[in-house]
Amino acid sequence: MKNLLLTAALCASLSPLAAAGPADDDYFRTGTVNLTSEVTESDVAEAGAAVIPMRADGERVGPAAAIVNGGVQAWNVINSGKPDANLSSSYASAIPGFSFNWANFSGWKKKEAVYTYTVTNLMQVDVIKIKFAVSYYYNGQNLVVQGRPGTDPLSSQAQRDIIKGHYITNFTVRPLAMNIKWGWKFSLNVRMSDPMNIAAPGADPVAYLQSDLNYIVSTPFSTNGSVWTYGVDGLGGFRDLTAENRELAKQIPEITPLETKEIKWY
Repeated sequence: MKNLLLTAALCASLSPLAAAGPADDDYFRTGTVNLTSEVTESDVAEAGAAVIPMRADGERVGPAAAIVNGGVQAWNVINSGKPDANLSSSYASAIPGFSFNWANFSGWKKKEAVYTYTVTNLMQVDVIKIKFAVSYYYNGQNLVVQGRPGTDPLSSQAQRDIIKGHYITNFTVRPLAMNIKWGWKFSLNVRMSDPMNIAAPGADPVAYLQSDLNYIVSTPFSTNGSVWTYGVDGLGGFRDLTAENRELAKQIPEITPLETKEIKWY
């Protein structure tokens, strides 16, 4: 009796797939894939808002030695069609070390690129439609002299040093809307590169971050994935490196086969 009940339960759970005929196979087959984007920019000062960097503890006691990531190196954005539970605290920054006063930084601007990723199956149904935003703050500069009267001249000299350069804070990737049909799954995670200084030798530092967005699309019958790569810098530069590489590939001319004379063997 138990075996009969178990068999019936398995048949019931697999019935949608077992009942699929040749015509229904088109439901799980990709027809077209589209990725559209829109980039916006805003001046935080003009908007009357203040940037509170997600790492804001301690004071600088000397010149910055290197540009470091003040956030995390990798995080999940979407897990099987749902936003990750830790998404609110997931970010990356390219900052001049950890020990300085964030309150002295001003001039922040925000840039955001909103992408819509759509998968349409062979039945002309949009089985996956994900809208996500890539955003960050840039142009942050420390223009405040931090010397303290009455302190030791040597230590106060270090305090008076101004951290020069243009940095990045609160780089995030967050989902805005998701519509995923039955039987389809979508996952997205972020992996950051180490921060770099892309300024010319001798010039004020300009921070640079590169992110790889790894996505996976799966059905009961297949799993596929790829990577979207974006680069941002402290001057507000935003590069969709995946789109750029795609356009460069299109510009490569077709290879024309060389004409060869027929060789006869006697």
